[in-house]
Amino acid sequence: MEAAIFVVLASSAFSTAGPLARAARPADPLLIAAFRVLVAAVFLALVDAKNLRRDLRAVPRRTMVWIFLTGALLGAHFALFLCGLDRTSLPAAISLVSLEPLSVVVWAWLLFRERPSRAEQVGVLLATVGAVVVAQAANQGEHRLFGDLLVIGAVMLFGLYVAGARALKDALPPRTYAAAVYGAAAVTLGVTLAILPAAEGTTRTPPGASWLAMLGVAFIPTVIGHTAVQTAARTLPPATVALVSPGETLGGIAIGLIALHAKPQPLEWAGAAIILAGSLIAIFAIRPAQPKPEGSPNIEPRSIPRERS
Repeated sequence: MEAAIFVVLASSAFSTAGPLARAARPADPLLIAAFRVLVAAVFLALVDAKNLRRDLRAVPRRTMVWIFLTGALLGAHFALFLCGLDRTSLPAAISLVSLEPLSVVVWAWLLFRERPSRAEQVGVLLATVGAVVVAQAANQGEHRLFGDLLVIGAVMLFGLYVAGARALKDALPPRTYAAAVYGAAAVTLGVTLAILPAAEGTTRTPPGASWLAMLGVAFIPTVIGHTAVQTAARTLPPATVALVSPGETLGGIAIGLIALHAKPQPLEWAGAAIILAGSLIAIFAIRPAQPKPEGSPNIEPRSIPRERS
C-alpha cells in the first residue's frame, strides 16, 4: 500500500511539470529552469537550515566539488528539457521523457560495465523504436524535430547525472542533498542566463501569470516530487521508484489534454505507448539488491532514482 501511494503521489507531482512549464509562456525556458531550482534550493534550505549547515560542514571538499558537478548536470538537464518543450509539442516532449530510466541503464553499462539483462536490452530497443515513431510526427502542429532532439539530449544528461550522483547517495540526507544539488544547478543556470540571450519569442520579464506557473513548477514537481522520490529511494525497491517515470508521462499527457487542449497526434500516441512498454519492461527487469554478507565491501546496487522534470 505504501509503495502504491508513493507511485501515485510522486507521478502526479511530476506530471504537472510539462503542462505548468507550457503555461508559463512566454517566459524564457532558461529563466524557468533557473527559477525552479533557485526557489527549490532556497525553500529546502530554509526548512532545514540548521541541519543543512551541520551536514555540509561535515562533507569533504572533494565531495562538495562532486555535488557541484552533479548539480551542474542537473541544471543542464532542466535547461535542455524546457528548451525542447518550448520547441516541440507537449505530448512529444512528455513521451520522450519516458526514456529516462533507459538512459540510466545505458550509462550504467557504459560507465560501470553493468551489462543490462536481456529484458533491459529489449526495453531499450523497444523504447528507442518508440522515440523514432514519435519523431515521425514532426512538423504536425507544434511538433518539431529540433525540440525532440533537445528533449532526448536532456534525457541523456539525466542518465549521466544519475551515474554521477550514485556516489553521493550516502553522503548527505535527502533534503540536504536536494538543497545542495539544486543550489549548484541554480548557480550554473544563473551564469548561463548572464551569457546567453533570451530565446526568440520569449522574454525574461514575463507577466504575472507566467511567474505563478513558474512557482508551480518549482514547488509541485521539484520540491514535492523530488523530496518524495529522494526519501522513498532509500527504502523502496528501485523498480517501484522507477515506476514514477511512466506514471509521469501518462499524467502529463492527461493534464495537457484536459487543461491545455494539447491533443497528441496519432503517431505521438503510438510512440508514447511503445516507449512506455519498453520502459516498463526494463523497470520490471531490475533485479532486487541481494543482501550483503557481514563485512563485505559497501558497493551499492544500481537503482533508477528520479530527480526531474
